[in-house]
Amino acid sequence: MNKKRIKVSILVRVMMLIIVAVSLSFLMTSGMVRRIVVSYAARQGGDLAETAATAVKTVVASTGGYDLLLEDEGYREMIHKVCRYLCISCEIQNLYIYTIDENERKHYIVIASCDDEDDRKMNEMYGFGSENTRPLYQVEKNILEGNTEDNTDNYTDGYYEFIDNDYGKVFMYVIPVRDNKGDTYCYIGEDFGVRRITDIIDEDIRLVYSVRILFVSMIFLMLVIFLRRFVIIPIQKLSTEMRNYLKDRNHPGKVRRRRTVFDDEVTEIEESFDKMAEDISGYLGDIEQLTKDRIQNQTQLEIARKIQCGIIPDEYTLSGDGYDIYGYEKPAREVGGDFYDTFMINEDKFCVVVGDISGKGISAALFMVMVKTDLREKLKAGRCLKDTLQEVNQDICLANPENMFATVFASILDVRTGRLSYANAGHNPPLHICGQSSYMKINSGMAMGLFEDIDITEEEIQLQNGEGILIYTDGVTEAVNHDKILFGEERLQSAVSSSFDRNGKDCRASTVVSDVIGAVKHHSEETEQFDDITCVAVFYRKKAEEMRKLSPEIGSFSLISKEILDSLGNSEATRNIIMVCEEMFTNIVNYSGADEVYYSITRTEDTYEVTFSDNGVPFDPVGSELPEKSFDELDTGGMGIMLARLNTREMIYLRENDRNNLTLRFDVA
Repeated sequence: MNKKRIKVSILVRVMMLIIVAVSLSFLMTSGMVRRIVVSYAARQGGDLAETAATAVKTVVASTGGYDLLLEDEGYREMIHKVCRYLCISCEIQNLYIYTIDENERKHYIVIASCDDEDDRKMNEMYGFGSENTRPLYQVEKNILEGNTEDNTDNYTDGYYEFIDNDYGKVFMYVIPVRDNKGDTYCYIGEDFGVRRITDIIDEDIRLVYSVRILFVSMIFLMLVIFLRRFVIIPIQKLSTEMRNYLKDRNHPGKVRRRRTVFDDEVTEIEESFDKMAEDISGYLGDIEQLTKDRIQNQTQLEIARKIQCGIIPDEYTLSGDGYDIYGYEKPAREVGGDFYDTFMINEDKFCVVVGDISGKGISAALFMVMVKTDLREKLKAGRCLKDTLQEVNQDICLANPENMFATVFASILDVRTGRLSYANAGHNPPLHICGQSSYMKINSGMAMGLFEDIDITEEEIQLQNGEGILIYTDGVTEAVNHDKILFGEERLQSAVSSSFDRNGKDCRASTVVSDVIGAVKHHSEETEQFDDITCVAVFYRKKAEEMRKLSPEIGSFSLISKEILDSLGNSEATRNIIMVCEEMFTNIVNYSGADEVYYSITRTEDTYEVTFSDNGVPFDPVGSELPEKSFDELDTGGMGIMLARLNTREMIYLRENDRNNLTLRFDVA
């Protein structure tokens, strides 16, 4: 919470500062002047004291001497009058002649004061022969001890000390009177009053200060007028201009300049403000234009994003009898260069294409639309994958002024047989999703758009029921975390394997993609996505209508035998296929306890496939271990499974939805 601030003008602050400075200056000056004047007055008093003492010594010496002063009262009275005269004429408060005995006691001989009443009192108290038992002052002790440096001031032949006695603050001067031998026989003391000195000092200081205050006041007034005219008012105008700048920005005017011969700091501020106002007006104009352009571009990008989402949805699910497909795409910017496409070529074949365009943004998106559209048109027209990629590459090379390129993985799934044909043009190898998920060993090919003639190879892979592939762009494996560590192919393989292991043959395409994207986001959380991310999972699901129901009886096998003979003809190879199938069917009828048995027969160019499905107890003839038996023990069981393994190219067992699914594959010419 902001505290309420008190508004104080600069002028008021300057006035307060000057007043404080002048006051401190006066105080310091008065103290220094007082010390100087008092010191000077003390020296002046010393001069007067010395003059008076000299006069007293001269009078005493010329009129009778010290001995007469002690013996003759009339003589002492005459000396007293002389001392009174000197006190009055020299403005000495007290003047006295005295001696100090060996016990440091003072004995007064003559004492006089300038004031009549004081003179009377002093003589009553300290008349001739009076003894003063009061301790000696420091100046007297120093004279007796010969120490003239400790706490005393030496002035010619005498010494003085500033004391505060019963008669007020005085300068006490002590001058020893010595004989021809240098021995002191008496002392002349003089008290010079401080009040008179301080009164004179105060009067002088008042006069000086009156003149100084008048002079300072005039200077202060002139300074205030100057500051207000040349500093405060221009700054106030600048402040008003700044407050109203945004409102008057469209009609900026120059700051009204002061009429002055000289340039100063305020003039520079005014010029700087004018320059700043012009620059800011230009900057704001540029910013407004940039903002308008950015809003327009943002709107166009948003429209482009919506159009791209219509062409390539962020998420796409498609499943049917024989396939399960899920696609995911997230651009690094509003629009991106990654794409995926899924469409039916005919009732049995489904096409999946994934591509990655070099670059990002609008240019990559436009190039992507051209590549995607060209691929879809040619594949729907019935061209094979190899020819399609080569023809699209030639089209790109003919119309590619920006020298962009694209990597593409195109595949066609036969939903009737599970056969997946594919061709690759420089794209990342897909992952085969199965019990042991691994990267497919494919021909890497060359990216499209670099050279007119590229070598494209078309290959095939047989997907089993419940198996699939994951096609992705490098935005997945090259996603980085805050430590700049790539997500990498190993983490991708681990994520796919974990997803498939948790769900088995029932694993859905959407589940695999979601697990992969979740792993990528977890790895790169709190970091900005720098590349487009695209993932498409394709799963093969065997068609249900190909499975035909049989009665769980041995005699029902005749239907299977007849269908095999009709499709392959009567030959030794055909009889081996029938023998293996009969052994497997007999095991189902005799040992599984099933009350429902289904079968299907499919054939490709070189593969003959027979599949049995029953709801009996679980039994895996593929993974079970058969004990070694002698010839005489072969009829005790296990012979049929052994023959089946020897006479099939591949046996595949899957326990799915509480059913046993056994697929037998044979090589055919």
